[in-house]
Amino acid sequence: MIEKVVSVNKDGMRADRFVKSLSAGIGFGFLQKLFRTKKIKINGKKAEPSDKIHTGDVIKIFATLPEELQQKQENNPKLFEQLKKMIIFENDNFFAINKPSKLAVQLGSKVTFCIETLIKAYPNLQCFLVHRLDKDTSGVLLIAKNQLWARKLTGMFRDNEIKKTYLAIVDGKIKSAGTINDYIEKSFIGNEEKMCVTKNEGLQAVTHYRPLQKVGFHTLLELRPDTGRKHQLRVHCASELNAPILGDYKYNPNALGSNMFLHAYKIFIKPLGIEITAELPDYFKEQISTEEC
Repeated sequence: MIEKVVSVNKDGMRADRFVKSLSAGIGFGFLQKLFRTKKIKINGKKAEPSDKIHTGDVIKIFATLPEELQQKQENNPKLFEQLKKMIIFENDNFFAINKPSKLAVQLGSKVTFCIETLIKAYPNLQCFLVHRLDKDTSGVLLIAKNQLWARKLTGMFRDNEIKKTYLAIVDGKIKSAGTINDYIEKSFIGNEEKMCVTKNEGLQAVTHYRPLQKVGFHTLLELRPDTGRKHQLRVHCASELNAPILGDYKYNPNALGSNMFLHAYKIFIKPLGIEITAELPDYFKEQISTEEC
């Protein structure tokens, strides 16, 4: 835990800018996560990024700030080469990568190497995450090359102008297409945090689904979310379709293997007329070909 008292020269500063000023290694995504997960408090109360701080305020940060490690990773040519191999689309304003499974998007108290690390290595640019994928989910991830386009793309996601299509192999047979429209909220089962479906509490979550083919005793599903709730597709498959995603150890009690079969296959940026597709991972393609019937 880090504790700071606001000095006179910081009076009136926004809370997010104050925290960012404490460490050159803090990335945009990590900073957002600190506030979202209530790791920052001002005078004992949960802080919002836009809160104004004043002389004498006590700021507590319940996390480790990754300063030295991140400084070493910025503009690192080897890391940039690693990033370049993932890039599947690029223009002057943003780029897209095909994120591999097992690689986290954002820094955290237990994560020191992630996509946020790699984008810091882009030469002479300050890049910004504009959305997220779970660590075990692969596929298309958009990254802005400047603050202006970070705001624009974030706004497009908020206004549902960016359409996402996922592919998943689920543990069960789904015979017809449909739409799930319910509510999701966070809960704790023992010490484990999970998202759960509720009748009318929490945040609305809408998912359109369509079976594409049988894969042995499983089904290859197309999933198109209209909302972007945490673990939305994983929870909807498990709870509403009674067909949890293969390899999903959080929501599938019969999960086996080391990979989760959820892939962000395609993004369509409607205002720009740009569609970006990410090739399926080899283990995903092998699962389809070996069990297809």
